Amino acid sequence: MNNFKPSTNRDYWFCQLVGWGTLAVFSVLSSSFGDLQGALRFAVAKLFCIATGLGLSHLWRGQLQRRGWLVKQRGFPLGRIAACLLLLAVVQTGFLLLADVLFRRGAFFDDKEGLFFNILLLVVIWFVLFVIWTLCYAVALSRRRATQFELEKLQLEVSVKEAELRALQSQVNPHFFFNSLNSIRALVYQDADAAARAINRLAGMMRHSLQAGHTDTVRLADEMTAVRAYLGMEQLRFRDRLQFSETIPQELGDTLLPPMVLQTLVENAIRYGVERATGPCQVAISAERTANAVLVRIANQGKLAADSESTRVGLANARQRLALQFGPAAACALEESPGWVTATITLPQEAA
Repeated sequence: MNNFKPSTNRDYWFCQLVGWGTLAVFSVLSSSFGDLQGALRFAVAKLFCIATGLGLSHLWRGQLQRRGWLVKQRGFPLGRIAACLLLLAVVQTGFLLLADVLFRRGAFFDDKEGLFFNILLLVVIWFVLFVIWTLCYAVALSRRRATQFELEKLQLEVSVKEAELRALQSQVNPHFFFNSLNSIRALVYQDADAAARAINRLAGMMRHSLQAGHTDTVRLADEMTAVRAYLGMEQLRFRDRLQFSETIPQELGDTLLPPMVLQTLVENAIRYGVERATGPCQVAISAERTANAVLVRIANQGKLAADSESTRVGLANARQRLALQFGPAAACALEESPGWVTATITLPQEAA
């Protein structure tokens, strides 16, 4: 946006010089003369007229900008515009006659009988030329405003998306911290050493969380480091009831995803799988590359509970963040199969 105005002025002067320069070349080449001196005088007179035409059109542009006559919200005062265009045509015709006197010794006035008609014809010609100039300028101005509007719209959309991402991340971090504190609180009364180890793990996870809060994406490998720490802490609480496994190819470690999305889904797997299980409960994390995407799955033994409103909120949160970060091709789906609940994160190949 900062470079938009200088670029516009540069384009304006380029069009001005090209347009009036083309008119000058056409005017000179379309006339024939018997001698070189007469041709030179005519060429100088034409260049003088072209220079005055360029100057008048530039002054006319300033008038249009000051008055706002080409702004649709204010309406188009066609009468005033037409009157100004006629005045421009008369003034430019006067410059042409002055050039004829200065450089061609008044050759234009030799035809006394047709003088009035010729002057009137010149006024009409210049009026038409300035009308064409005004129409071209109005079209260019309209296109420029449309482009500027699109740029502002895009900037606003980017700002809104960034704000939404930050708001969604702020919803994730307190939820994660609250669950971790609950785990530590339960350990304090059972095993002080285990609680101390859990606090160390929590410190590492919070460090990751704070760092992730300043970035739009994190590597899958880094996210898994925090997830392992979280599961290790939870394993101190659930012991043999929590059985964790992961199958993530090393080449997918650099896959990018929104921070804390994986953590949120793993927390849900613990809360609605392991916590409600009476015996050993498996939590499995896997990743694979398909033709068009990278799929990350978090599966836990159990079934969907009717009261799992938090799961639906967490899933909706993950979907929003994926869509904002990677577009509509990214997704997060939850499905139930016999004995298992699986959350699948779909990351588009080009984004991942």
